[in-house]
Amino acid sequence: MSAKMTGPFFEIGPKGFLRRTQLELLARAAGNAASDFDVTVILTVPTALIAPIAELNCGVLVFAQTMDPEPLGASMGAVTPESLVDAGADGVMLNHESNPLAPAALEHAVARANDLGLETIVCAGSEEEAVRAARLGPTAVLFEPPALIGTVGDQPRPWIDDANRAIRAANEAVLTMHAGGVSDPGIARSIMASGADGTGSTSGILTADRPITAARDFIAAARAGWDCRHHISTDPLTTHIKERK
Repeated sequence: MSAKMTGPFFEIGPKGFLRRTQLELLARAAGNAASDFDVTVILTVPTALIAPIAELNCGVLVFAQTMDPEPLGASMGAVTPESLVDAGADGVMLNHESNPLAPAALEHAVARANDLGLETIVCAGSEEEAVRAARLGPTAVLFEPPALIGTVGDQPRPWIDDANRAIRAANEAVLTMHAGGVSDPGIARSIMASGADGTGSTSGILTADRPITAARDFIAAARAGWDCRHHISTDPLTTHIKERK
């Protein structure tokens, strides 16, 4: 299956904070913004909510938060890639800090997902880990320094260019994602303008006074940063702000 993920992309990972109704509202709003700004939007949801969110068909890619590499069989409680496909998932995030995988298990999980046509985002906490992840052949590598996760990460990220070069030297087909501490749209814009194919935010959206509006602002900012990096004259973030006034 050809990849559905392309740059620019933006990932929202609500973890276990939202109930189904709230998640549906977020999915619809994110899907509308994805269409308006021509950004691939990924919503990474709990396993039990994959099917209802996927059935909305609202314009977002629905990813699982984790996956087990086990084959179909007698295991109890394992999340197999087959079950994700049957639930309607487009992909899966692997090796997140809260769900780390041993190197052999991660390699097996990426291979199993690839075999079944699932997109994959593999998380890495260092450039070295990101390069190893790229060699496994995922759709994207998320380089997210652990110290930035859950913070207000408004400091410069000078490592993005070097990390991107290293990742692409290992596998030129892999998309690069940078996140951690993406607490406001300006940070998302800066990351994209620095050369990332994608970024994402959880707390920046969910802790906002109006999360639905915040999601749209972040997605617009991702597009604006991408356009700046690629010398595209339009600035959808500026247009979006004007439309809201």
